[in-house]
Amino acid sequence: MLSYQRKITLYLLKNQAAVYEGDIINININQIKRHPMSVSKLKQLQYEAETWKRMLGFITDENIHLKNRLSEILKENFDNNLLEEVEIFHSHFLKEDERIGLLKNEVIELDKLLVREIFEDGTIIRQVDNKIKRLRRIIKNAEAQFTRLKTNFNNYLSENIIQIR
Repeated sequence: MLSYQRKITLYLLKNQAAVYEGDIINININQIKRHPMSVSKLKQLQYEAETWKRMLGFITDENIHLKNRLSEILKENFDNNLLEEVEIFHSHFLKEDERIGLLKNEVIELDKLLVREIFEDGTIIRQVDNKIKRLRRIIKNAEAQFTRLKTNFNNYLSENIIQIR
């Protein structure tokens, strides 16, 4: 039977939970708390954070494609009367980049909290729960807003730019 400290050490090594941005966090095994959040809950929260990272990466890629499409439209025979609306879309795409960057940072902060939860007392659990609830709501809204932006942009192009022959 493995000791509690040995199980946590093996867990950390297996999941590389103590490595961030290429920096290894120095761990004193005596700092590990005796009653951590359940391993299954911790794994679920880590899975959720990884899902958010992939989703934010996808939104980043989609936003790049939308900006590239906008650039293509401007290079073609473009009606300058539509410039104001196109500039508004461009502004929204740039704001989306900022929002995605902030959300990525928030998820990284959550990752760090999840590692701290393993090593510190239970006060971190409340912080983790609050951050998770907040991030779930914010990311859900961000995803919905981006979907609306993308749909509005594509509809705008279909109605105003693309000529059906």
